Amino acid sequence: MTTSVGRLPPAPAGERAEGEQAKGAQARGGRPGPSRAADRAARRAFHSRRILPALLAALLVTAAGLLTAIEAISALTGDPARLVPYDRVTSWAWGTSWKEAAGLLAAAVTTLVGLFFLVAGLRRGRGRLIPLHGDDPDVMVAITRRGLRGIAGSAARDVAGVTDVGRVKVRRRKVKLTAGTAMRDPGDLRSRVETAVRERLDEAGPLPRRGVAVRIRKPKE
Repeated sequence: MTTSVGRLPPAPAGERAEGEQAKGAQARGGRPGPSRAADRAARRAFHSRRILPALLAALLVTAAGLLTAIEAISALTGDPARLVPYDRVTSWAWGTSWKEAAGLLAAAVTTLVGLFFLVAGLRRGRGRLIPLHGDDPDVMVAITRRGLRGIAGSAARDVAGVTDVGRVKVRRRKVKLTAGTAMRDPGDLRSRVETAVRERLDEAGPLPRRGVAVRIRKPKE
């Protein structure tokens, strides 16, 4: 199991106040509630970034900028580079109606490219690290997906009646795993495994909190 710990600059006053309230509740002997400020800070610190779409967009913008600069400078010197056949493109655009297949195809391609970058920018990527719940907004703790899979698998193996655990999948909202058993009638084994895994995950505190789905693999006839 691998975890990552980082210390960031002091949190804003509002987040620090919420963290201090949680610490005060713990000092008074009460059970501290979840620190929303610390959770928000951890989510931001380990937020996944869409590297590939951002790199592609940067390359396209850079290429367009270089092409524009070359065309503009060469035109000012009296010897246009004409890397792009503007005359043919302009002629095609003037002579093509939006109702024609070529015009509709060009519009569809342009729209799809724009939607791709829009969705890529809005959609949350899959991060390598999963933030863990904490009470201090200044201290961020995270765990790898492999580490979280190991926690879930270990909890399932500790349940009486489980002989082996298959592949464990960690999704954004759920952890799925397959538990093998030698019993032909496992009874309530599935619910016991789900409870054990859920309790172990709650102790670790991954953000967001994940549900548990267990499939029992019985012996072949």
